[in-house]
Amino acid sequence: MPADYQRDSLVELVHEKSVEILSQVGFCVPEQEALLRLEAAGFPVDHESQMVRVTPELLETALAHLPRHVKLYDRAGETPAPFPRGAPRRTLGQADPGDGLGDAPERGSCFMGAGTPVKVFDLVTGVRRPATRQDVCNLVTLQDALPQVDIVRPTVTATDQGDCSDLVEIAELLRYTDKPVVHRTLSPERVDAAVEMLFAVAGGEDAFRAHPNFATLYCPISPGFFTSENVRCMLRWAQHGVPITLLSMAMGGASAPATLLGELVVINTDILAWMVALQILYPGAALLYGSVSSVLDMRTGLLPLGAPERGMVNAGAARMARFYGMPSMCGGLSSDAKELDAQAGFEKLITAVPLLLEGADIIYGVGATDAGSTISYVQMVLDNEFIAGARRMMQGISLHDLDEEVALIKDNTPRGNFLKAKHTRRTFREHWLPGILSRDTYETWQAKNETIYEICRRKAQDMLAHHRASRLPSGVEAELERILRRYLGPDFHFEL
Repeated sequence: MPADYQRDSLVELVHEKSVEILSQVGFCVPEQEALLRLEAAGFPVDHESQMVRVTPELLETALAHLPRHVKLYDRAGETPAPFPRGAPRRTLGQADPGDGLGDAPERGSCFMGAGTPVKVFDLVTGVRRPATRQDVCNLVTLQDALPQVDIVRPTVTATDQGDCSDLVEIAELLRYTDKPVVHRTLSPERVDAAVEMLFAVAGGEDAFRAHPNFATLYCPISPGFFTSENVRCMLRWAQHGVPITLLSMAMGGASAPATLLGELVVINTDILAWMVALQILYPGAALLYGSVSSVLDMRTGLLPLGAPERGMVNAGAARMARFYGMPSMCGGLSSDAKELDAQAGFEKLITAVPLLLEGADIIYGVGATDAGSTISYVQMVLDNEFIAGARRMMQGISLHDLDEEVALIKDNTPRGNFLKAKHTRRTFREHWLPGILSRDTYETWQAKNETIYEICRRKAQDMLAHHRASRLPSGVEAELERILRRYLGPDFHFEL
């Protein structure tokens, strides 16, 4: 077992119970071709119930195939997002000496835009309305401009683009940001078109496989079920070498037990099932361990995303991901609030901090409001401020030689003043300074007469007016347009 395995009773218990469920009950695969492929690969399959079980041998083989590093690069294929935290373990039987597991990069957790509801709070009027393709372009541009957002999503669904909106959203991601991107297609037939676009931007299939700038994500219906369409999508993405996030959306008290530990077993079992399946069918497939789970509010029957339990259970998922050596993508920085208010600030805090403390690789939720059903431009700008402050907090107190400080303290004892010291002028810039939150006196704050909402809206409008990611080469844009016209019709074109 890994060196820290016996010391972590939570990891031990969740892993063992997940293996018990998968070996005795299994998971459902409602797709005949996939069932046949899994059976041919050695999985015990019951065709009548469409249930597939996992043997210990298959589990060990799959863990041995997990890639040592999963990286997402920028659009140019040059700079990777700052994860993973360490190399995966090859097996559950032996740790890999010196693999660095648990060593956090200096920047800590990555942050990613939320997604992809069909509603947005209008930047000008503040009114909640259906999201459009223009919102996708604007919100991608805003994420590209915000320095604390590391990975970009469309964040909303372009409701004015019909059934193939997912392809339009991928194209606009590729056009409007240089950062790594994440999205999905809702139909397996559209995976090939999306892959064509990815390869065109990367400069070919080999270039993309070496330095992927795109990952996809799919959610099981807990416990133990993916739709046939999602199964076929995942298999097609894996065939093309595209990183896949297995993203649990378990609901404690509804699709999982009400206890957080029981819910974590469901999350882990669902992800472990398809980690094994994909590694056996496509050895070395790049996979991420994801959870945007929460617990059901029994008073309303709704799924609150600002609940403290959400941060807790998803932090548990991040711990399980680290055990298996998979990068984690976990839902946090979440809120059920309908506006920029105290509720939003409180819920963003309590859902993000557990993930930061646990060391989640990617925290998913920038811009999310209204229990994830509406994206807010102004909240996205304020979330950027929250992240900057949280990252400073997570740096902790650095250890260094104290000779200079001690000499300075001696010289200023008693009742000295350090304000004019050269040491202060040299080091105070380590302190975080907010760009939105006010530290003014009451009188100065009152004289400015601008609310946080108004500041965030002004900043968002300014970024949208002046920021633009580097343009794709004209030939690449023309190729993307040609691909999309096959699905959307000959009248489709990009805005200049």
